[in-house]
Amino acid sequence: MDKKKKRIIIAAVVIILLALIGLKVVKAMGDKAAKLAEEQNRQTYTPVEVLTVKAQDIASNVLLSGKVQADKEAPVLAKTPGKVTAVYGKVGDYVRKDQVLFSLDKTDVTRAYNQAAATLQMAEANYRTSMDNYENSRKNVERMKELYAAGAISKVELDQAELAASDAVKAAIESQLAQAKAGYDTVEQTMSDMDVKAPIDGILTSFDVSIGTMATSAAPSASVVDLNRVYVEVSISEKEINQIKNGQEAEVSIPSASLKTGGKIEELSVAADARGKYSLKVYLSNGERKIKPGMFANVTLSVASKSNVLVIPTDAVVFHEEKNVVYLVKDNLVTEKEVAVGLENGTQSEIVSGLAAGDVIVVKGQSLISDGAEIKVVTKDGQAVEGNAAGTAEPGKAGGGAQQ
Repeated sequence: MDKKKKRIIIAAVVIILLALIGLKVVKAMGDKAAKLAEEQNRQTYTPVEVLTVKAQDIASNVLLSGKVQADKEAPVLAKTPGKVTAVYGKVGDYVRKDQVLFSLDKTDVTRAYNQAAATLQMAEANYRTSMDNYENSRKNVERMKELYAAGAISKVELDQAELAASDAVKAAIESQLAQAKAGYDTVEQTMSDMDVKAPIDGILTSFDVSIGTMATSAAPSASVVDLNRVYVEVSISEKEINQIKNGQEAEVSIPSASLKTGGKIEELSVAADARGKYSLKVYLSNGERKIKPGMFANVTLSVASKSNVLVIPTDAVVFHEEKNVVYLVKDNLVTEKEVAVGLENGTQSEIVSGLAAGDVIVVKGQSLISDGAEIKVVTKDGQAVEGNAAGTAEPGKAGGGAQQ
């Protein structure tokens, strides 16, 4: 065999081998494509989560916000101007009513007090002497009348005796003592006022006092806040004002205090402000004093509620072609069902018509399906479905049991 024929034979063998390899590759690709197509055909369903419809209670709430304020706050004022000579408190101290917070210079008041005390002492001595004389004069009147009748004394002498025993003389004696006592009481009160006291039980929230400074009645020297009871003032719209009432309970959340507590509406305005809003105050107990004035608070009020009605998640309702619909589940298929929605609270909706208790509806994945779609239930009533089996409603309850 010559070299030329050898080359031809080798080339032919190579071509045949390449052809065989190509056929195998094409077959493998075809098998893979067929397998992929088969897989895709098997996976035409959409995974969803479903819920069994049931009757329950629903409340529509309104969320408001405001700042905490103290129920009682009282300024501390010096009733008599004076220089501070002693300080007994500081900001943050808890004080009792009438507890001395600071003292003023008593030098001048002490002199006036001593003088008033001496004047009162003298007035009391004069009162005792004058009253003794008055009582003697009263006893003497009857004797003077007898003497006058016997002609032993003149009419003038009788009149003088009666005047000395008159009520006017007694009133004058008592008035002199009362004036002296009033003067003493005034100075005594002034002396007491030189010790400036807390007007209420509470915490000192300001205390602008130091020894040597002047305290006056023109500006508060300190402030005391009672934190045992606080309130949150919020505003509500005219649409909601008639849905709440005094005495109604409220839920209050105070993030900065990491606190959730209950409160009660105790003040509700009857007139709107310039913005058309109505103010209300929600009062809270604060025995541990964790809640401070100025803290931000969220207030949740119930404005409407219903009991034993069909309730589903609001997200389960889809607005489609100008109507509210949900997707009923039966035998791995979904049916679009129009519903009428009643009371809503943001996360839940009352269904007035279109569903019945026991119906199974799609609550997750509803945006990915349409009427008649095949689905696969992965979660039912919050529980994972074993093997991700397709969801079916309980016999006789889904689809056909819906209210019209």
